[in-house]
Amino acid sequence: MKIKLWGTRAQVPTPHPDNQIHGGNTVCLEVRVEGAPTLILDAGMGLHWLGDDLLKGDFGRGQGTAHILLTHVHWDHIQGIPFFTPLLIPGNHIAIYGPDTELASQLLAQMHTTFCPVPNFFTEGIGAEIVVGEVQASEFTIGNANIKTSPINHWGGAKCMGYRIEADGHSIAYLPDVEYLEEAHRQQVVDLIAGVDLLFHDAMLTADEYPQHRGRGHCSIDDGVDIAVRAKVGRLVLFSHHPDRSDPEIENIVTTCSGNGVEVEAGREGTEYVLQRD
Repeated sequence: MKIKLWGTRAQVPTPHPDNQIHGGNTVCLEVRVEGAPTLILDAGMGLHWLGDDLLKGDFGRGQGTAHILLTHVHWDHIQGIPFFTPLLIPGNHIAIYGPDTELASQLLAQMHTTFCPVPNFFTEGIGAEIVVGEVQASEFTIGNANIKTSPINHWGGAKCMGYRIEADGHSIAYLPDVEYLEEAHRQQVVDLIAGVDLLFHDAMLTADEYPQHRGRGHCSIDDGVDIAVRAKVGRLVLFSHHPDRSDPEIENIVTTCSGNGVEVEAGREGTEYVLQRD
């Protein structure tokens, strides 16, 4: 299994000199599994650059297949879709899944010409074959990848989903936006992520910042460390960084998190992880 980070920021893209190491594109993660099509977790602005990379292969010839798994439809998780060039190329097959029965209409809304200056590949009959649908099962397969899901707590009644992907004897979990307001929220996450090799977890707020944002859908970074230790994960990757957080600040946070019973690092745009078959 190979994983590449194409976007690591929360809320808004942040092209700034202080973010050159950890990156400024909003969240997007690519997963490659032998015997499965391209898997993509969330569709922030990192999706645009992933699309450009995919054009070098089958997607540039109209022969690519990808499955985009959305945690939810807050804008920083879908804003890259209009700028995902493989969607404009006939012959490609793109499936987009999320936790809401209204997903198709929600994605159409951001393509309205009032807001979006690109062709509407959902309605204009151009480009790739596109399937949009709700994730209805808590466990399913895409090729050789086994995918498990669980509803997780976010903000404002938004339906939000966490993902676990298993293949070749390894596993990752993806929770970019989550808040633990009660024990039940923690337990449903622990049950989903138990024992994974890599956990990509919400790193929006520090423990000092959290109290003034309680109830807004993001936990503290300390909560993420606690969950990782409790679930006995192999490595915690802090992900979905605050847009105003500089590279030195992120590295200081990683240092503070060390020695708590789990290996911790900060997600960096462009980083690739390779989990070898046992």
